[in-house]
Amino acid sequence: MKSRLSVSALGDIIGADRGFNVGADILTHTADGVALRDIYNEIVDALAEWNKGRQAVSALFTSTTTDSFVQLAKEPGQGDDFEEASEFGVPKSARRDAEYFRMGFPLKWFDIATRYTQAFLRDASAEQVRLQLSSVLERDNHLVFAKTMKALTDKVTSANRSTNENGVTVYDLWDGSAGEVPPSFAGKTFTDSHSHYLVSGAATLDGGDLKELRDTIQEHGYGLRESGEQVVIMVNPVQADLIWSFRKDPENLAKDPFDFIPAQGAPAYLSAEDIVGDKPPATFNGLAIEGSYGDALITKNYLIPAGYVVAVASGGANRSRNPLLFREHPRPEWRGLNIVTQDNHPLRNAYYQRGFGVGVRHRGAAAVLQIKASGSYVNPAWP
Repeated sequence: MKSRLSVSALGDIIGADRGFNVGADILTHTADGVALRDIYNEIVDALAEWNKGRQAVSALFTSTTTDSFVQLAKEPGQGDDFEEASEFGVPKSARRDAEYFRMGFPLKWFDIATRYTQAFLRDASAEQVRLQLSSVLERDNHLVFAKTMKALTDKVTSANRSTNENGVTVYDLWDGSAGEVPPSFAGKTFTDSHSHYLVSGAATLDGGDLKELRDTIQEHGYGLRESGEQVVIMVNPVQADLIWSFRKDPENLAKDPFDFIPAQGAPAYLSAEDIVGDKPPATFNGLAIEGSYGDALITKNYLIPAGYVVAVASGGANRSRNPLLFREHPRPEWRGLNIVTQDNHPLRNAYYQRGFGVGVRHRGAAAVLQIKASGSYVNPAWP
């Protein structure tokens, strides 16, 4: 007796492999008459536009790279001084001794799929199909934001640091790890206990905390007016409302050293005091500004966890002295958010993919404050 071939033994094959033409093979339009190929082309064009620029937070705090690491001098030093010239002889030779190390940057791949049945594509409107793309773009936006902020705010001391695919260590901001001493700047020196992960020492934020964040960055030479950079302080709306009430107190400058000045685009308010100098701008490179405190700009963001304040020195989008490096693949076609189709139908079974990683490049160009009365800094949880 001849045995019959079991259908289950054929594995995961599609209708055409068995000699059938299924409905999805010939489906070409949505229920409202829009060609699926046109929607696919819209998606490709939308992704091309999306990839021209990252969201404001990521772009302002990073610069781009395709390299897996950079090699830097631990402490460049001051070098030898000039000596008074002599009529006889030649000057001594100057040489700077420097110890080098490598800073690594991660690169990982993330993806999400959109899958449509024949019945959905047959009955759905074009707007319903486009809605799926909007959802993908929103989640991509959230992914880039969360990874950027995590690279800024996660304290990972030397014993616990990760490495990239080439075995090079990925660093955080200055964190007080033993043996790691920040380079001196303008005559100011540091010790290996120096950290950019701060605790307020009180249950409520005050002006002294904001000044400490600013000073912690500027004492390394970042965020100074002469360098063309700006310190931007990001807070949750809860803390933003409190900062609006900050006023300079000559009797207690340690707690209240400056007045909060609302930005040009801020809501109208009554005041018996005059503002000396220019009001802060309504936006800074696409980031909405609440106002200024000292020479730092204040911006609020609902995604910043309540109880944390993040300060960054930025020279603008994609500037080399921004604190983070945003790493992507060396091949241009693999950068940004891409759509990958898996069969002859452009929409039925596709997924979106992004490969990137964010790592600290300038360890002194940012600082983070946790608002609590006592204890050590605890890394925030990003939604």
